[in-house]
Amino acid sequence: MSAHYKVNYKDVKPEEVAGTEGGVTIRWLLHKDIGVPHFEMRLFEFPVGAKMYPHRHSWEHEIYTLEGQGRITVGEEPVDVQPGDALYVAPDIIHGYENTGNTVWKFICVIPKRD
Repeated sequence: MSAHYKVNYKDVKPEEVAGTEGGVTIRWLLHKDIGVPHFEMRLFEFPVGAKMYPHRHSWEHEIYTLEGQGRITVGEEPVDVQPGDALYVAPDIIHGYENTGNTVWKFICVIPKRD
């Protein structure tokens, strides 16, 4: 990988996300296949009313809301987010997502590079 890599999210094909309802998509903006050494960046788009069912992973998440509104349930605690909000979700904690607004909810999610 060179010293930099630039991509516009519109040039990355959206993929449907398993474990969701309502047409949730993910775009892998920066990922292991381009040679990133430590972290991967994804853009999620949740249409109005869409949700991702509770699940857990062995890695952390850093989430930054760009547009829209949503609720991230972390363990038993619902956390409402809006543009400009950043949220950390610890490893091995059950978490789920839901668009609670009336527009598309877009957020960036950064995770450690997958092996």
